[in-house]
Amino acid sequence: MKNNLILPCLRGVIGDWVYYSSLMTAEQIYFWIKTAKDIRESKTLDEELQRDLKERKKQISKYLLKDNSRFFNSIIVGVFSGIPDWRGFDLTSVQKEYSDILDDQYLKESIGLMIFNGSEKMFAIDGQHRVAGIQLAYDLESKKNPKGEILKDDQFSVIFVAHNDDKLGMKRTRKLFSDINKNAKPVAKKDKIIIDEQDISAIVTRRILSESKYFIKGQLISLSETTNLETDNIEHFTNISNLFDVVKLLKKTFKIQKGSNEWDEENVQRLKEVVCDFLDFAFNNKQEYFDFFIEKNKTLKELRSSNKYVLFRPIGFLLFTKLYIEFNKNGKIDIFKNNINNLSFILPESPFNKVLWNNGKMEAKGVNQTLAFDLCLYLFNVYSPTKETDLLARYRQITKDDDILLPIKIL
Repeated sequence: MKNNLILPCLRGVIGDWVYYSSLMTAEQIYFWIKTAKDIRESKTLDEELQRDLKERKKQISKYLLKDNSRFFNSIIVGVFSGIPDWRGFDLTSVQKEYSDILDDQYLKESIGLMIFNGSEKMFAIDGQHRVAGIQLAYDLESKKNPKGEILKDDQFSVIFVAHNDDKLGMKRTRKLFSDINKNAKPVAKKDKIIIDEQDISAIVTRRILSESKYFIKGQLISLSETTNLETDNIEHFTNISNLFDVVKLLKKTFKIQKGSNEWDEENVQRLKEVVCDFLDFAFNNKQEYFDFFIEKNKTLKELRSSNKYVLFRPIGFLLFTKLYIEFNKNGKIDIFKNNINNLSFILPESPFNKVLWNNGKMEAKGVNQTLAFDLCLYLFNVYSPTKETDLLARYRQITKDDDILLPIKIL
């Protein structure tokens, strides 16, 4: 399949890089582009990249074969071991007609055909996951349907640059890879939640935010950039990132319908029901939540005083979610429901003093949150006695108190 390849191109220049923007089919990408080229200084780094590729390419191939609204940004490809032939188009007639606004030399140098004779080698500098995903999707489709009904009309944007396969050339190409990734600002978590139409957790988060009877059409949910909620915020129960994390945890409790995309409406509705059931449980059964959301006899100003109401901080809401999931999956949700108000989440009297809270400041490290969860299981008497020695050791280490004992169990 790797014979002559002729591609329409736009030729451009940025700095000291000459590049060619073109289009390739899935079949052309499959036979021409390699997903890896050893431009890294260590073979170990190349191997690490390959492990990552294996994980991602399955997700990407599924996206290509299942989603009619699929779209990719440009793949940047290095070309070496041969020099393709460039044939500029003669657009003299167009230039004459628009001579007042078009430069003749610009037209001759910028639009044409790139002709590869088969001796050239190509590798993805940026977009290796996309190339691997396209190639896997093409391979899977070819085996099922040689005519390629899904991908046959797709044209993928590709940018070609010249790569010199020597020490200096590899360094130059590595710098290009670095520049692309360093200067491309990643989409903020909040923005992904707001715009993502394929992540079911993001979709459900948006719907809960705007439709839940508890959040007043989203007024109680902050859209701040940070993952934490500002300590002086007395307008919002939590922020969109924390709500998303809660939804993501609850997503683990149900299965996507077999043969469907997770973003299909049926799946979205089912996950939304799971989240609504959780909110109903939390806000009707835990006293602090009940006072605020149902009885409305507490204000956020009171509940944020000295940060002492841990359930009104993002880590408290997450902790409650994890406990709900744990008891629900083990068929012990009634035990949780009947005894949750015997466990204090109000500091400093709470067992979480110096674990999640210390003199008015939250302790949000991962080890602290893990300890808080394990303490809860211990207090509910569902924690293995064989693990209690380890629990006590972690409790003393985090509280920095070698004499402290585990709290008294509530069951």
